[in-house]
Amino acid sequence: MAVLSRTHVPPSAGCVADVAVELTRWPDLAVSHTRKVIRFRARGREIIRMPGDHTAELLLTAPLIDRWARVLADSHRVIPGHSAGWVRVEIRDRADADLFLSLVSVALKVNDH
Repeated sequence: MAVLSRTHVPPSAGCVADVAVELTRWPDLAVSHTRKVIRFRARGREIIRMPGDHTAELLLTAPLIDRWARVLADSHRVIPGHSAGWVRVEIRDRADADLFLSLVSVALKVNDH
């Protein structure tokens, strides 16, 4: 996936924390914590990793990422994740949080098996 250059915006850890709190209210997600990461599972499968900075990783699956590559790259906040099928999303403001929450809805659908 192509990564476009970004303008510098100061990160907001508060936005990521707000997203994590919101996700704990979603009935399809189960949360677990370690010292370094908050993880969310859907039907026993990990689909979200939040390492505590201004990013979150999301399991969208490789086929979906391939289909949506241009749209994801155009968002300027979505880059490939550390593993195949995962993306990393920068969450710096409410618009980024809304994008991430929308992508979580998609992830729930594509990982429903």
